Amino acid sequence: MSSDLDLLRDWVAAKAKNLPEEGLTDDTPLLEGRHLTSLHIPELLLLVERLRHSPVDVDSLRPGDFHSIRTIATRFLTPSTADSELRR
Repeated sequence: MSSDLDLLRDWVAAKAKNLPEEGLTDDTPLLEGRHLTSLHIPELLLLVERLRHSPVDVDSLRPGDFHSIRTIATRFLTPSTADSELRR
């Protein structure tokens, strides 16, 4: 069974464009690197809500919350996922 983090990685990998030669890492800047666009954010937000089994308070969103897979996992997924499964 895939972990929430694996599902997040798979989603980003399927949507991302023009990835660097070394490929997608948990620290790849998704929006700044133009691998994802602002048009992906609503779908990404829905995915995060499904993975965490609870809604995200959009009023609490901050700049940088969707910077990378690492920041998304740290900000929105369970602490055990963010701590134990993130890789560089």
